[in-house]
Amino acid sequence: MMQLIASKNHGRRSAQVSALALVVAALAISTPNAVAATPVRALTWTAQPPIHIARGCLASAVLNGNIYVVGGFTRGEGSTLNTAEAYKTKTKHWSTLAPMPTSRSCLAAASLDGRIYAIGGEDDAGDNLATVESYSPASGSWKTDAPLRAVTEPAAVAGADHIYAVGGWDGAGNVVGSLEIYDPRTNRWKWGRSMPTARGLPGVAWSGNRLYAIGGLDSNSEPLGNVEAYDPKTNTWQKRAPVPTPRSHPAVGTLDDGQIIVAGGGPGSSETTIVELYTPASNTWHKLTALPVATIPTGAAVGRMFYVISGFVGGKNVTRSVWAAVVQ
Repeated sequence: MMQLIASKNHGRRSAQVSALALVVAALAISTPNAVAATPVRALTWTAQPPIHIARGCLASAVLNGNIYVVGGFTRGEGSTLNTAEAYKTKTKHWSTLAPMPTSRSCLAAASLDGRIYAIGGEDDAGDNLATVESYSPASGSWKTDAPLRAVTEPAAVAGADHIYAVGGWDGAGNVVGSLEIYDPRTNRWKWGRSMPTARGLPGVAWSGNRLYAIGGLDSNSEPLGNVEAYDPKTNTWQKRAPVPTPRSHPAVGTLDDGQIIVAGGGPGSSETTIVELYTPASNTWHKLTALPVATIPTGAAVGRMFYVISGFVGGKNVTRSVWAAVVQ
């Protein structure tokens, strides 16, 4: 297996892009919750109108049935974007939004109280950012919010009137399990209990009043399969069934019935096409129809529709492609 280096310095962006986009051998895990041998739900993936700007290491969030995409980069270090786009799912139309004040890639995004939050990420030099900015679709403008308490390049999701930012890397390039919780009413971040497993670039989702951290990269830049769920009422984490295909930076979304869909990502045997569905109530995973193209994208769920948007294909190349499928 290819050894990937993720030391935190000005060159870490290249190492991280390699961890995201260069091929390594896929890991297979056999567990009682392994994927079914055949898809339990056959999906029909259909091409959607492409995003305006192809980008990797981007982030997305859903608000009022529309998908908002922010940041990323086009070629790697030195090509970080501040651009933002919105996709109206009913009309299948992309529009360009006011740019973020801060260009960045490998950021997180979440929607809360009518705003889209762009959280953390990396600047053009590959240095982590604590910057948090939010966009109002009503006014078409951005404002600066309270920064993260630590500069860790986390993943993030909103739920229970808060935003939860988890994992990432510290200033020395070590993966972390930290959890920060943002309250928009006070514009403050506070610490929550750290994840049992430190991880960078995990998939995150909110379902049933719990935060789920899925996969990611360990301290050796190897893909993780373990899944942990956070209960904000008790400030505790619980181990859940591991995702059968270990991966980092997948497209993740929560369907309207609370099931969590995980698609693409890497490392794997190239960027993977594998799509898996998690049911929290039974703590089980099942395999769905694979993506048409292996990719490390961002993703979003709107009702029963799941979208896979842009990202890496074929190593360091980025794509404008958007795919969608209804999960019945």
